Amino acid sequence: MAKALDRAGVPAVVHRVCARTVSPWIPVLTYHRAADPAAEPLFDHGVIDTTPEAFDRQMGYLTQHFDVVSLDDMRGFNRGRPLPKNPVLVTFDDGYRDNHDVVLPILKKHGIRATFFIATSYLQERRLFWWDKINLLIKRSARQAITIGYPAPETITIGPEPAARNKGISRLIRIVMKRYGLDLTRFLDGLAESCGVELSRAEERRLADTVLMTWPQVKTLRAAGMDVQSHTSTHRVLQTVPERELLDELGSARELLEGILREPVRTISYPVGNPLRDAPYIKNAVRAAGYDLGFSNGTGVNHRWSFDPLDAKRISLDRGLTDPFFRAMMAVPYLAY
Repeated sequence: MAKALDRAGVPAVVHRVCARTVSPWIPVLTYHRAADPAAEPLFDHGVIDTTPEAFDRQMGYLTQHFDVVSLDDMRGFNRGRPLPKNPVLVTFDDGYRDNHDVVLPILKKHGIRATFFIATSYLQERRLFWWDKINLLIKRSARQAITIGYPAPETITIGPEPAARNKGISRLIRIVMKRYGLDLTRFLDGLAESCGVELSRAEERRLADTVLMTWPQVKTLRAAGMDVQSHTSTHRVLQTVPERELLDELGSARELLEGILREPVRTISYPVGNPLRDAPYIKNAVRAAGYDLGFSNGTGVNHRWSFDPLDAKRISLDRGLTDPFFRAMMAVPYLAY
């Protein structure tokens, strides 16, 4: 459908119409990484949303056909100020090093002010993100199957074929994403033991330095005009965090960022991006922790006249996205993933 629409020139027609009228949509794009998966075989390829070349083309397309807005524009909109006719916001989650090394120069080339949401404890402690650590442990393991004892006894086949390993990785990631009240450190330590893989603190720090930004690099993003905001402390799915722990998970990230950036941090993106429409207690905790804007992910496109500031929708990007699909998706956001 996207190819047919693109071939028929529909995106160009839509953009011409939007240039003369006010678009009803406020698309917000979510990226995580712009990288070559082959260069990092041990880590999670699922968070590599685009290549540097594709990202460059996508940003060029946005500047040609859209009014690329900033977080300040969105915050002003939330307070009653109008947005441009055809807005789009670009965001990145997590805090990967290629955001600084690869993404920042492309954004500067196109004059785009993006927002970067940082999962603070990983950058502060120089630890691998939990999903990357799961990938590394499984891919390094010489075992054909592992048995974990926490949070519940389970045997998972992990090898030797890549398909089996990927299936095992997906199962372990789902446990973290779905299990309420999970002790993440206990789970990862037990997984390492089950895999028969030793990952010393020094090696993890060295690996983290290759894939995570440093605080000086985060400051460089901000000095270049980018926005830097919160992605919580430990990147736990908020629906799995006990209510008594929510304020610390949300508030400690904001306080750490404010100490580093020397400015207020009032916006958050929710890890994994589940919407909060069925979790009013989380919305209340987000508000109590000092945030006035919150973004879910993979949830669609915002409507200009029904914008929820603490449950703003975002569109997920994917590395397999073709240029025709991207153009069609931006013209008709309901095609988005």
